[in-house]
Amino acid sequence: MIVSRLQGMTAAYNKAPRSMRISFWLLACYLLYALLLGLITPAIVRSVAPDKMTQLLGRQVALKQLHINPFLLKVRLEDFAIAGKAGEQPLLSLSHAELEFNFWQSVFNRAWCVDHLQLDGLQSQVARTTDTKGNIVFNFDDIVARLQSPETKEAATEPTHQPLPDFRIKSLTLAQSRFAFSDATANITLSYHDINFTLNNFGTRNAVSKDEMVATKPNQYQMSLSGQDNGTLVADGQLLLQPLQVDGNLQLNNITLPPFWGYVQPMLKAKLTEGAISLKTHYLVSQQPDKPLTYAVDNTYVTVNKLQFADGDNPVIKLPKLNVGEITLTSEQQHVNVADVTVDGLWINSRFDQHGLALAPLFTPTSSTKTEESAATAVNKEDASTSKWLIKLAAFNLKNADVNVHEQQISKGVDWRVYPLTVKTGSIDSELSAPLNYQISLDISQSNAKGSGGNFSSEGSINLASKQASGKLTLSNLLLSQFQPYLSHYLNIELPKGQVSSAGDFSADADGHASYKGNVDVSDLEIKDLQQRRPLLKWQQLTIDSLDFDAGKKQLLLGNVTLDKPYAKVTINEDRSTNIGELVVKQASDKMADTQTTTAKTKPAPEATNDGKTEQPFKVTVASINFNNGSAFFADNSLTPNFATGIEQLHGKISSLSSIPGTKATVDIAGKIDRYAPMTLKGEINPLLKQPYLNLDLLFKSVELTTVNPYSGTYAGYYIDKGQLTLALNYQLENNHLNGNNHVVIDQLKLGKPTDSKLATSLPVTLAIALLQDRHGVIDLGLPVSGDLDNPDFSFGGVLLTVLTNVITKAVTAPFSFLAGLISSDEELNLVAFDAGSSKLSKAEQDKLQKLASALADRPKLTLSIEASVDPQPDSQVLAERRLQRQLLQQSGLDNLPDDFSASRIPASGKLTDALLALYQKQFNIDPTIEKAKAEKAATDDKGKVDTNKLTTLWHIGLYNQLLNAETITDADLGNLAQRRSQSVKAFLVDNAAVAPERVFLLDSKTKLNRSKAEAQLSLSAN
Repeated sequence: MIVSRLQGMTAAYNKAPRSMRISFWLLACYLLYALLLGLITPAIVRSVAPDKMTQLLGRQVALKQLHINPFLLKVRLEDFAIAGKAGEQPLLSLSHAELEFNFWQSVFNRAWCVDHLQLDGLQSQVARTTDTKGNIVFNFDDIVARLQSPETKEAATEPTHQPLPDFRIKSLTLAQSRFAFSDATANITLSYHDINFTLNNFGTRNAVSKDEMVATKPNQYQMSLSGQDNGTLVADGQLLLQPLQVDGNLQLNNITLPPFWGYVQPMLKAKLTEGAISLKTHYLVSQQPDKPLTYAVDNTYVTVNKLQFADGDNPVIKLPKLNVGEITLTSEQQHVNVADVTVDGLWINSRFDQHGLALAPLFTPTSSTKTEESAATAVNKEDASTSKWLIKLAAFNLKNADVNVHEQQISKGVDWRVYPLTVKTGSIDSELSAPLNYQISLDISQSNAKGSGGNFSSEGSINLASKQASGKLTLSNLLLSQFQPYLSHYLNIELPKGQVSSAGDFSADADGHASYKGNVDVSDLEIKDLQQRRPLLKWQQLTIDSLDFDAGKKQLLLGNVTLDKPYAKVTINEDRSTNIGELVVKQASDKMADTQTTTAKTKPAPEATNDGKTEQPFKVTVASINFNNGSAFFADNSLTPNFATGIEQLHGKISSLSSIPGTKATVDIAGKIDRYAPMTLKGEINPLLKQPYLNLDLLFKSVELTTVNPYSGTYAGYYIDKGQLTLALNYQLENNHLNGNNHVVIDQLKLGKPTDSKLATSLPVTLAIALLQDRHGVIDLGLPVSGDLDNPDFSFGGVLLTVLTNVITKAVTAPFSFLAGLISSDEELNLVAFDAGSSKLSKAEQDKLQKLASALADRPKLTLSIEASVDPQPDSQVLAERRLQRQLLQQSGLDNLPDDFSASRIPASGKLTDALLALYQKQFNIDPTIEKAKAEKAATDDKGKVDTNKLTTLWHIGLYNQLLNAETITDADLGNLAQRRSQSVKAFLVDNAAVAPERVFLLDSKTKLNRSKAEAQLSLSAN
C-alpha cells in the first residue's frame, strides 16, 4: 500500500509542471536546512562542544542551552561557564548571549554584517597569587599555556597595512555583568557590578566624517559600571579601527582608593584608610599609517575627597578635598597643562624629635637600592632617547591647612599648631622658564592656646632655575611667651609677655647671598627671674625703624632704635649670689666643657694658614639707640641693713654706632639716682670692633653717702654720718681691659660710730681720711680704676664701695699716686728717668720733681728717700763711647770734638784721623792699613772702580767700632753713675724746688747696685 502511494506521488510529481518541481526541491532543501541548523546542530554542539572545550582548556566547560533560529540566523546561548580551579568560583560565566547575522545585508554590502550581539550576565573571577616558588601567577595561566601553539611562540612578523576585513555590527550590548579581581600578593579584592557596554553602528572600515550628526556617528560606544564602594565609571565615544582613532569621554565618580593601596603599601609605611577619587575627561587616541600613536586629553578635572593617611591606627594626614583642573595633554606637542590645583582643609599631625619629622619615614619608599639604581638607569636611558615633556601648572592654592606638630627634639614636648595656612602660587612649568610668584599666610600658636600666637605672611617670587627668591614678608604679634619651654632648659627666666613684629623685603639665592630690609618692633616685653618671680628686664616698646641685613655684603645696618620705658633690676642675695649670675642653668656637660677648654688652652694653637685672601669683616651700623623714661633698680640683701637704690628718669641716646674701624659712637644719657642726684653718661664707644673702643665720662653728682651706710659699715668699719660724693669717671677700653681715670670729690665726710663687721678693712681709715682731707673739708682725688667687662656683678653700689675702699687703701699704701692726684697729674712721681749714661735731669723730669715738691709742700709730715739704678747695656754703651771720645780728644790735642762728631764724619786726614790710627795701633798692635784693605772690596763698584771717599769712611767706621768694643765698663763705673743720679735728684729738690734738705735722704745706690732701669726711685714715709 505504501509502495503504491509512493508510486502515485512519483507519478503526480512527474506530471507536475517544472516550476512546481523546482519549488518542491527548494522547499525540501529549506526544510532540511531548518532541520539541520535549528535542531540537529544545537543538539550536537550542546553535547560535543563542552567536552571538546574542556579538553582544550583543561577546565570543566558547561553549556546549558543553545538555540539557533535558521530563519533569522539568530543564535542564542544560555548558561555558559568555564570552571575555576579546584574550590574556586567559575573563571567565566555567561547567563545569556544572542547573535543575529544579517545575511542579505552581508550579500548586498559584500561585508560581514551582524544585526546585534547581546551578552547578559557575563561574570569573571580573576585571581593573582604566587606559586610555591614565589612567582606571580594568575588563575588562567594554565589555560593560556594550553592554548599557546608553537606558531604563536614564534617572533611576530612585521605589521602590514592591508585593510581590515569589512565587518559590521549594528548593535553590540553587554549588560548586567560582573567582574571580580583578587590579588593575594597585595591583599586586594576588587568587585565591579552592573557592567554595561554598548557599541552601535560599528564597522571595521568606518572612518571619521565631519558631516555626520553626533547621534548618527558610526562606531559609537557607551560603557558604565559600579564598584563595590558604589563608585561608578561612565564612558562614551567613538571607536574607529582604520585608521585607529578613539574619541571619547570618561567619568569616574567616588572611586575609593584604599582597595588599591595594597600595591603601594609594600613601598610605604603610611596606610591609606580613606579617600575617593572622581575624574572627568575627554580623550583622543589616534594613529595614522606609518606614524606613531598619538593621544590627547582635555577638559579633564580630578577631585580627591576625604583622603586620610594613618600611622597604624593614628591619622596623620587628612585631606577633605583636592581639586585638579582643567588638565590638557597632547603627545604630539608633549605638553601637559594644568589650570589649577586646589588643596582645601589639609590637616597634618606629626611628631618632631631627635629622629626628625615622623612623617618622613612614613612616606619614604622602602625599595631596595638595586631597584632604585635600575629605575634611575632606565629613566636616564629614556631621557636620552626621548624629548622632554613640558608640564605647566597655572595656579596652586592651599587653603585652610592645619598643621600640628608635637616637638620634642629640643623641649620636653610642645604641641605647635599652624592654622590657617594658606599658600597661593602663580604659573610654573617643568622647564622652570619663569619665576614662581607666591603668596603665603599662616598663624602659629601652641595647640592649647585660645587665640593666634602670631601671624606670618609673605609674597614674592622664586626662580627655581637660578635658585633665587625675593619678596615681602610680614611678622605680626608673635607671642614670645610661647617659646618659654625652650628657654627653661637654658635660662632661669620666665617670659610672660612680649610680642615681635616685623615687615620688610627679602632676597636670597643658593650661593649664600641673603638680604632683608624692613623694620622690627618688640612690644610689652617682660622677663622675670624664676626665683623671686619679679621683673628682671622689661620695656614698653622697642622699635627699629629700619633694618638692612645683607649676608653677601656682610652687613647689618640698623636705623633708629628706640626703647620706651626700659627697666632692669639687679639684686644681690643674702648668700652673695646675684639674680643675674643665676640666670644660666648649669648643664651636666659644663664641667666637661670647662675641662676641655682648659686643656685646649694648654695646647699650642695650630698654625694659621694663609691662602692670600683676607676675609671681609661683618659690618654693623646703628644710626641711634634712644632711651625714653627708663629706670633701673639695685638691691644688696647680703648687707645688714639691706641696701637699695635706683636710677630713674633715664633718657638719652647713642648715635652712629658702627663696626667700621675708626668710627666712634657718641653717648649722651642722663638720669637721677634716688630721684635727686643727677647722673650723666657721655662720650664715645664702639663695642662692635674686634678690639672694642670705649671713652666714656660718667658723672654722679652730689650722691648722699649716708645711702651707702650698709657698705661703709660692712667694709670700712664705720658708718657715715654726713657727706656727699661727686664722682666723675672716665673709662677707656684698651686691649679688652677697662681702665678708668676718675675724679672723686668727697665733701664734708664725717664718720660715725665704728661697727663690729668681720669684713671691715684693717687699714687705718681715720688716719687716711685725715691725710686726704684739705682744710676746707674736701677730699679731691684723681683715681685710676680698672675692671672686667664680663663681670656680671657690676653695680652702682659696687662702684661706690670700690671708690671708697681704694681711697683709703691708696692713702696708706700708695702715697705717690695720691700725691699725683692732688696736683691733677697722672705721672709716676716716684720715678725719675735718666738718659742712658747720663745723670742730668731732663726738662720733663725737672717738671715732675717740681710737681712732687708742690705736693710735699701741702703734706709737710712726709719725708723722701732716693735710690738710683742703672740699665747695664745702654748705660755701659754710652759710658764706653764717652771714654773713647775723651781718648781721641786727648790723643789729637784738640780742644773740643766737632758738634756733629761720629765715626762716619772723621775726616780723611788730620789730627782726628791720626789720633784714631794711633789709638788703634796702640790698642791692638796691628797696622791700621790692614783694615783698609778689607774695606776696599765693599767700596768697589760693579765696574771694578774704587770709591776712595767711601773706602775712607768705611775704614774709619771699622777702626772706631773695634776701639769702642774694646772699652770695658766695670760695676764701679756703673755704681758711680747711680750715685751721681741720686745726688742730682736731691740737688734739684733742695736747690730748685725749695724742699728742706732734712726731708730728703740719699740711700746707698753704689754698693747695692740696682740694675733694673736708668732711673731714680723715690719713696715716702711719715716723719
